[in-house]
Order: sequence, then C-alpha cells, then structure tokens
Amino acid sequence: MTYKPWPATKNLCYHFQNRERKLSFGDANPDKTFYVIRPINDASPFYIGVRHHLLANYFYVISHLKYAHDMGWIPVIDQLNYPVFTSVCGEINGTRNAWEYFWQQPSSYTMDEVYSSKNVVLSKRSWFGQWDIGYDIANYTNQDLIAFYNKIAAGVPIKDEIANHVSETAKELLPASKRVLGVSVRHAGHARNSLFHAPGHPITPDTDALLSIVEQKIIAWEMDYVFLACDDECSYSAFVSAFGAQLLALHKLRRDPTKQYSVDNPPPMYAAHEMYNTAVNYLTEMTLLSMCTGIIGSPTSGVRYAVVHNHNAYENVEIIDSGRFPNTMKLANR
Repeated sequence: MTYKPWPATKNLCYHFQNRERKLSFGDANPDKTFYVIRPINDASPFYIGVRHHLLANYFYVISHLKYAHDMGWIPVIDQLNYPVFTSVCGEINGTRNAWEYFWQQPSSYTMDEVYSSKNVVLSKRSWFGQWDIGYDIANYTNQDLIAFYNKIAAGVPIKDEIANHVSETAKELLPASKRVLGVSVRHAGHARNSLFHAPGHPITPDTDALLSIVEQKIIAWEMDYVFLACDDECSYSAFVSAFGAQLLALHKLRRDPTKQYSVDNPPPMYAAHEMYNTAVNYLTEMTLLSMCTGIIGSPTSGVRYAVVHNHNAYENVEIIDSGRFPNTMKLANR
C-alpha cells in the first residue's frame, strides 16, 4: 500500500525536518561519539502518525538502541529537551527527563556531558522499522526474536523505584505458587466500539468473544486465576462478573467507553495530575503480565513488553488476530 498524495508529501517533509544530524557542542570527549535518541516529533505539522504512549515509545527507543550498538556509538535518551506523552511539569524521581521516570539510561554519561562533547549524533525522529516486532502475531512466539529484544532491553533496566513498586504489587496481587493466566484488554483506539480507531492498528476482540476464549483456556491450560490488565471500565466489570474471586486486577482509574473525551476533557487517568500514576500502573500491569504462567491478548505494545520481559518463560501464549483498522492515510494496492 502507498500513501495518498497529501499524506505522502507531509511524510517526506517530516522525515527531512527530523532527519539524523551530526553536531559538535564543545571539545569534551573527542574520542567518543554520543547518540542522542530523540522521540517521535508528534507536534510537527507534518507528522501523520498516532501519538506514542509509554510502551510504544519504549520500543521505539529499543530500535534506536540497536542502531547505536551497530554504529559503535554511546546512546543517551533525551526526553527532557524533547518531551513525550508522559512528560510532566517538575521532577519525578529526581529527574525531568521522562525516560528516567521509569527506566535507566544505557550509559553513565549525563546530559550535560553529552551536550558539551565534540561528536554528537542527534537521532532521526522515526522508527528503525527493521527492529520493530510489529503486529505479526508469529513474532510474539518466535523464541529467537524474543531473546533478541530481551537482550537489548537488558541495557535499559527499570528504575529501582519502579522495580520495588512492581515487586510489592506482585506480592500483594499474584498468589504464590499458583497458575495465573494473564489477559490484556486494550480498548482505547483498538476496540470496535471505541470512539477513536487508531489507523492501521490491531483490533481488540469484543469482550464477549474474549471472555469465551479465556473461559476455555483457563480450563484447558489448568489455570487457577486470571490476571486482567485493562483500560476499560465496562470490560473490567464483565470480567469481574464472569470470574469473581478468580479475577486479579489493579485498583486504578479506567476509561468509561460511553463518554466522549477530547483534548480539553481527557479521560481522568490522563489528566495532568494523574499522568505519572497512570503510566506507573500501566507499566506495573504489563510487568505483572510478564510474570504470569500464560498470556492472552492482541498484538499491542503492552503485550509486546510483557512477552519480551517474560523471556520465553510462558507455558502458553495466545495472541489473537482480529484484523486491523484501515489506515485512512494510505491507498489500496493497485
């Protein structure tokens, strides 16, 4: 498929405007080359994609870490001078760099050191598509591919503050020595009844269809509990009704799918004062998914994160292909 003429023109402008650049900021570290990983520039008038949230941004960074490694450059992730969706005013965990709210830097060099160095490469602000797991469901059970991404991810471990929070949550929520089936439900932008359909993105199964699959698998795979990672209040309520005391889930704010949201009236979990807590809850959910005995979900960035960090330890994996929403920016094959 190819882009329609106007999106294609905008896309060319975007890639030129946000191309890789080699700069010098001073005379420090003349024997080293630093690679500054800049996020997608979704504020650009030429950008035609969707906004990257927490874990889409994470895997975007992973693709750039692979590139930096191949080039022999020292990577540093700058989400201070280049804000992202999860950026907030003020400091979080002692930093204003949104990457460092959640994960460690891949090197010990500070931003001040990098931006006073002789050899600095500013990354392009687009994906290296060859290092993206994408939406092909076969990739989510490809052991070599999962191991490949797990190795890259090991270079940017989760921050101690977040790791401690996840560990305490796991102790409270996941019963020891029990078999837990992890289920991911991503409603916003992915469900057929969502008020917004993310162009070209995978479709989440309808709740009734997903419940039927989970009910079958909990028996076939001999699971004791269901851990639900879910952003939608109606889906959550349906799972509570179906599984009762067998259901495990975080207590958190969820989206009401019957309400119309906008930039001026965001879902409550994306209000400025809740943004960080929402991101921590989401990262916690996906990390807990990685600790489950098995997993069911559609191919999303969250499921991708869980599968990679599980490192091929799942007994059972069911990635559901319900098709994708059309990409209105593109023309059909001719």
